[in-house]
Amino acid sequence: MIHIPLVITAALIPLAGYPLLYLPVHIVWLELIIHPTALLVFQELPANERLNTIQKTQHPRFFNQREWWVIAIVGTLMTLMIIYGYERSLGIGYEVEHARAMALVTLSFVSAMLTLVLSGLSNFMSRIMVPATIALTLLLVQFPTLASLLHLAPLHLDDLMLSAVCALGIAMIVVLGRFRVLSY
Repeated sequence: MIHIPLVITAALIPLAGYPLLYLPVHIVWLELIIHPTALLVFQELPANERLNTIQKTQHPRFFNQREWWVIAIVGTLMTLMIIYGYERSLGIGYEVEHARAMALVTLSFVSAMLTLVLSGLSNFMSRIMVPATIALTLLLVQFPTLASLLHLAPLHLDDLMLSAVCALGIAMIVVLGRFRVLSY
């Protein structure tokens, strides 16, 4: 779900005439959150029993129709939130570093909240990845020296609150959409 707004905003923001939203270091940062989370939190151990064959009358599906709708709605809303946050944070002074920080914090917070609701914090790694994602994001953005190395600017409290509320809203949509929750 995180890749949808990442890819769309990476394309739309520059096409709309704004400066690049994500620099290469930002893509690496996001991928260092997304892929370890997918691997360490959501990877299931192999089953001990044999796999059942699927009857020819069954249609194998990775997601059911409701889940596809939840993914589409969440991806669209996240994209809109990131564009809004970017535009809002860019401001009159055209503060690109501040706007980039807002987009990255929003994506990171949403990633953490999606990990929380989809995993149910049911395994050790999920209980590590959620707070680690939030803590690392705050460390990299809110400390001016680190932020400047990443071409970012520390966010104001209202920006952080907006990102947190967006992340909670997305998490609630996933929960209310009754997306299958991983259980061990």
